[in-house]
Amino acid sequence: MTNEPRKAKKPSGGFGGPPAEGGLSIDRLAQAFAAMMGEQDPYETATKGTQEVVEIDTSPDLDETSDAADTPQTPTCRVNPQSILEALLFVGLPEGQPLSSERVANLMRGVRSSEIDEFARDLAHRYEINGCPYEVVSEGTGWILRLRKEFRQYGAVLEAKTRRVRLDAGALDALAVVAWNQPVARDDLTRLGCDATPAVMRQLVRRGLLELVKLARDQIDVQEEIPCYRTTPRFLEVFQLRSLSDLPDPHEPPR
Repeated sequence: MTNEPRKAKKPSGGFGGPPAEGGLSIDRLAQAFAAMMGEQDPYETATKGTQEVVEIDTSPDLDETSDAADTPQTPTCRVNPQSILEALLFVGLPEGQPLSSERVANLMRGVRSSEIDEFARDLAHRYEINGCPYEVVSEGTGWILRLRKEFRQYGAVLEAKTRRVRLDAGALDALAVVAWNQPVARDDLTRLGCDATPAVMRQLVRRGLLELVKLARDQIDVQEEIPCYRTTPRFLEVFQLRSLSDLPDPHEPPR
């Protein structure tokens, strides 16, 4: 037996030992990991010294489609004299009156009436080539936007429905009294045989069949304004009358 110290055995495995047969060393493991991540081996850079520097262009590629490009964007309507004219024609004037170029030009700064006429013709041409169901036409002293002939029947259906107004006997009685005696003061309704309640009269005003106007009337040594009821153009439209002169004689029996 000797007293010489025993030499420590080198471990057969682990990081300090030689790779097992078929195993990977630390260097090869780093290379494999770098290849898996698509990166350059960091150890390879250290061992090979100076290497070629690869410059990467970080500017966006306009040819590539991004999520923002795939998202549909609503085009913004530009506010210019032509689009303003189109908006005004779309709204229109009461009872379909033509919108004159002079009136439109007065609403814009630095635009002549002759330019408005040119814009209207351009709109008419654009609607025609696009096959729109509406058209811009010159009528009288101005321009109007209307349905084309083949689509006017559908507009007539809507107009007929808007003329339908449900009225009870009390409301019809009040309309008759006002129509044949207008203007009628509130206090005169009962004297004329109308017993409609204030709620009924307010309903007729809200529906646009009657309107309240203030008319001067001589009282005892004083002239004052008194609220009076009278019919409206809406009343003529609903009952399909051209004017109040088309009302039948109230003393004649109904036909």
